[in-house]
Amino acid sequence: MHKRKLILLLVLTILAGVLVGAFYMFFSFRKEKVFYYKADDGVYPNPYVGFAPDCDSVELCQNSTLVYMNLKWSDLEPEEGVYAWDDIEADNHLDEWKKEGKHLVLRFVCDYPGSEEHMDIPDWLYEKTKDGEFYDIEYGRGYCPDYNNQIFISEHEKVINEIGRHFSEDGFLAYVELGSLGHWGEWHTYYPAGIPKMPLTETRSIYVQHYVNAFPYARLLMRRPFAEMPEDFGVFNDMTGAEEDTLEWLEWINEGGVYNETKEENGLRSAPDVWNTAPVGGEFTSSIPMSTMLGIGLGKTLSLLDDSHMSFIGPKVPECPRGNNLLSASFDEVLKRVGYRYRVSSLSMKNAANNTTEIEISMTNDGVAPVYFDLVPYIYIEDENGNLLEKHLISIDLKELCQDQEKQSTINVSSDILKETGIKIYVGIEEPGKDAPSVYLTMEAEREGAKSLLWSNQK
Repeated sequence: MHKRKLILLLVLTILAGVLVGAFYMFFSFRKEKVFYYKADDGVYPNPYVGFAPDCDSVELCQNSTLVYMNLKWSDLEPEEGVYAWDDIEADNHLDEWKKEGKHLVLRFVCDYPGSEEHMDIPDWLYEKTKDGEFYDIEYGRGYCPDYNNQIFISEHEKVINEIGRHFSEDGFLAYVELGSLGHWGEWHTYYPAGIPKMPLTETRSIYVQHYVNAFPYARLLMRRPFAEMPEDFGVFNDMTGAEEDTLEWLEWINEGGVYNETKEENGLRSAPDVWNTAPVGGEFTSSIPMSTMLGIGLGKTLSLLDDSHMSFIGPKVPECPRGNNLLSASFDEVLKRVGYRYRVSSLSMKNAANNTTEIEISMTNDGVAPVYFDLVPYIYIEDENGNLLEKHLISIDLKELCQDQEKQSTINVSSDILKETGIKIYVGIEEPGKDAPSVYLTMEAEREGAKSLLWSNQK
């Protein structure tokens, strides 16, 4: 009996050892390492966001990834059916900006007030219509067409289709602000001076559809959230930095309601979360000195930018600081309030089945808006000499990663690769058509170009 008890005790001891070992191996097998990364405060030349200076402001454009072009109908089509693209391209340095990888913000204009009597529509179109009004008002001097004219509408469709065709091949054109109607293409006229009023929703919808048909590859924006504005359209504010005007613009977006010029009760529609899915742009106001908006009024300017969720500002932008440390700091503070700011917030690594390591990446957006184009995140596994061993897609759609949101993606890689001395894991974001990262993540990490280091196996 005593011998049987000893044997049973021995068996139980062995079983206990096996179970302890199994549990140890299981938890050791699942042991997880977690790394966290802080946001940094830098300003980076990332695509689709930031300042968009006028195309012919060569010095300002050198420091931006966006450029802006007001395209006047009179310049583009001086003769009916004849388009002056060679002159347009040369005058606006478009070939240069394309080669540098910049993207274009475009507005087509039919009425741009100036200091002298003039027209911004072609002479041949004026001869066909002749039902607008020349004006001399506080905005300046110019000619306002009658936008209800059926000939005007028909010719407008042709020219918009031509512009859409011209820019459709290379991805250069990113944003189109719906111009065409009103002074500066802002969809309002100074009608108390006898100038033709803006057309009603039914007619405005025709102009909107011209743009929808011509620019399926670009993101479209309107000056106000008009009733006819499609769901995937953004908005733009040409009074950025002016408190009263910007608050009114935000009220239009949040509440919709009456469009005063046409007295339409529901001329504007509510779109309070428009920036979650569509871009917001605009330019700094000319009614307040830039030195005021970026100086004593900086706090208010930044607050308005936070509320506006803008992705780009232009063509009126601050000039280069040129060694002015105070202005340079304000310049950077503005850019931090514009567009996306993506980073990896954490990385976890744990052993998985079949000699693989499970890597979970969490990404967050510290910016005021997401990106609205297909930027794609990857991790890159490199050896100690910088040779790329593996590249893995991070399955996070950055277009859906909005302000202060966080999303995760899991990737399995060979554990043997990660055991090699000198192995490094980087994160990067690529633009379509490019095979290397070109988007800087705003995180505290060692960098190799636009890549940020997440982990290294240094021994």
